[in-house]
This record gives sequence, structure tokens and C-alpha cells, in this order.
Amino acid sequence: MKTPGTINAFRPNRLTDVFKSAIKALIFLVFFGCASFSYSQKNISINSPHELTPVRGYYKLLESLSPDPKTSGNELDKIIFPFDQAFADKVLGQKPVYLQNITLGDFKIPAPPANSSAQTRAELDYLLALQHTRTPEDIRSSLYMSNVFDTPGDIGRSLGLWTGEQKLPLTDSLMDKVERDGDYFLWSLKFKYNRARPYMLDPKIRDLEESRASSFPSGHVTYAYIRAYIYEEIVPEFTDFFEAQAIAMSHARQIIGVHYPSDCEGSRVFARQFVNMLLQNQRFNHDLEKVKKEWAAKADESFGKLSKKVVYSKN
Repeated sequence: MKTPGTINAFRPNRLTDVFKSAIKALIFLVFFGCASFSYSQKNISINSPHELTPVRGYYKLLESLSPDPKTSGNELDKIIFPFDQAFADKVLGQKPVYLQNITLGDFKIPAPPANSSAQTRAELDYLLALQHTRTPEDIRSSLYMSNVFDTPGDIGRSLGLWTGEQKLPLTDSLMDKVERDGDYFLWSLKFKYNRARPYMLDPKIRDLEESRASSFPSGHVTYAYIRAYIYEEIVPEFTDFFEAQAIAMSHARQIIGVHYPSDCEGSRVFARQFVNMLLQNQRFNHDLEKVKKEWAAKADESFGKLSKKVVYSKN
């Protein structure tokens, strides 16, 4: 039986030098403006301040199918991921830092489709098609992406925001708090649905990673989108880059057969609502402003002298 792992199961290790050297971008002289936020946790609108972009591509096609059980009492619908009460008590014992007044009911996340539904069957067929066509390179890159991630210092360098290794203690502190909040609600959703992993419904699915938790929503994809949506607040001109990384993580989790497409789409919906709630939290915004200044200072360290040379040469 595949059992749950640790609280950090969805947080890959630090990006390695090999992967960093593969990410190259032009160097930009970036100057950051500082905006002031004064949101509170009252009168929360989950669509404010940022709307979720509409579902598209094959996600949209799959969502057009019925998510309902084919027949009442279908044996397939009785299959769930094993629930571990001691593990649940452990992970849910860590309460949120920012979203202390938020409950799981404040999130409006569509439930995953029933095991016996037409939508789930189509999703399993899609995973089987990916399994049939995945190449050794697809497997290598998908497993690699699932086990490493780029830190704020790494990603700033890859975007050309600074030129060397950087330590960002304020950013690291912010993201640690965000992940504590994210863990609480993410695990709450997982325990609420206990969705069976794809291999549990179709034995032809050969997943390439041990599943340590229930399927919905995907932890890896949730955090990929959470990071993307927060980084967008710091350097919005790179929104396309951040979201492309999250989309790539979503596809990687499907390539290796551990998540249904609806797990990944549910993660995107949850992450957008989660970050929207953070952006309406006064304490979070206070910390975020410090992070923006930290990034601006690091950019100035890297390019301050260069910009002065450019101005001097023009004169």
C-alpha cells in the first residue's frame, strides 16, 4: 500500500547548477515601484484582485464531459486513497500564519469528477495515451521537474534581475509562511476528497513516482501556481514566464502518470483563490512590500554601477 509521506512532500529540493545553466535569458535593467496595500480579510471576494483566466485546451474539452457517477452505488466510486488519521492530525496541527480567519469553506473549488464518470474515464484514457507516447527524455525531464525547484534567488538570476548568487532572507521568510498556509488548506482539500490515484482505477496506468497522498488537488502543481502568482506581484512584466513554468509542472505530473488533468486544473483554481486571499491580507501585504524592496536592492547591487556607466557614456 502506498502511504502518505511528509508535510514537505510537494516541495522539491533546490534547483541544481545543471538546471540553472540550462535557463538563460537576456539581462534587463529592472527598477521596481513600490505600491501600497491596505486590504483586510473582511468582505473577501475570491475574484479580486485578480481574475482566474478561463479554462482552455484539453482541460476545457474534458470538463465538458459529465463528472457524475454512471450508476448509483457503482463499486468504482467506493475506491478512495487510504486515509491516515494520525498523519492528518499532524499536518493540520500547523495552523495558517496569514489566513487565520479563513476556513476551507471560503474556497470555491469544484469537486473532482466521480471515479465512474465519463470525465474520469476520458482523463484515464488521456493519461494512457501520454504513457504510450512519452519518451525517455519526457520521463527524465518530468521527474527532474518534480524533484527540484527554482528558489527566488535562482529565478531572479535566470530573468536577468541580478547577475550572481543572491540570498533573499525576506523573500524566503515570506514563502515559508505562505507554504505553511498553503499546506493547511491543501491537505484539508486532500483529506476532504481522498481521491484515488489514477493507478487505483486503471491498472494499466504505470505511474513513475510513489503516491504518498490522495490525488486532488496536486500539491506540486498547487505550489507551482502559488509561486507564479506571488512572483507576478513582484515582477509583473514576467507574468508569462512564471505561468509557463506552472503549466509545465502540470504537464509533467501527468506525463509520469500520478495526476489526472482535473487534479491539475483544480490546483490552478485553488492557487488563484488562495493568493487572492493573501493579497487581501494586511500582514501579507506588509511583508510583500519588504520583499519588493529586497528585490529592488539586489537589482541595484547588480546593475547600479552599470547603469551609471551607460548614462556617462551617453553624455
